[in-house]
Amino acid sequence: MAASCEEGRMEDAEKLWQEMRAKDLEPDAVSYETMIGGFCKTGNVGRAEEFFREMAMAGIEGTAATFEHIIKGYCNIGEIDSAILVYKDMCRMGFKPEALTLDLMIRLLCDKGRVDEAVKFLRCAMDKLDLVAKETSYEAVIKRLCCEGRMEEALKLQAEMLGKGFQPNSEIYGAFIDGYKRQGNDEMAGALMKEMQQIQMQS
Repeated sequence: MAASCEEGRMEDAEKLWQEMRAKDLEPDAVSYETMIGGFCKTGNVGRAEEFFREMAMAGIEGTAATFEHIIKGYCNIGEIDSAILVYKDMCRMGFKPEALTLDLMIRLLCDKGRVDEAVKFLRCAMDKLDLVAKETSYEAVIKRLCCEGRMEEALKLQAEMLGKGFQPNSEIYGAFIDGYKRQGNDEMAGALMKEMQQIQMQS
């Protein structure tokens, strides 16, 4: 069953599941988690949620990994609000999400133009959950802030990013350069362009 789920062959996995139930074999947490992960991987998060509910009704508690599967599944199909609801449930249960899961949510929020929510998630993860944010999380938020012309906020976040040991890459430089150009600040845009070129020459 695990192999079928891993390869995305969910019809085969469900057949094995039904065979197991027909033999009065009760599935455990690992079995449910395997099926939930498989459905989320193939984008059928609704079916994964059905298994999740069945799991709860059987008196089997989900693990952090169960919640992670569903959050990632919703992110992969672009349903950020559903992902947020599951994320909140996960936190209420006392589970700590992985930085990768948080990164997916932050990047999707930024893609949808919801940068203020993305910043809140970033702050909450670092302050309350003691998570180390991924470089790609910072990058997504900075790029979106620059896109919206919120240069001061982007600069503050970049300073914070540097303090965490992450170095600005060409994507971030490009975002700042475009942001300043849109504001008509060609002097700042030109200075950043020179700075970026010097770093590229040194590396």
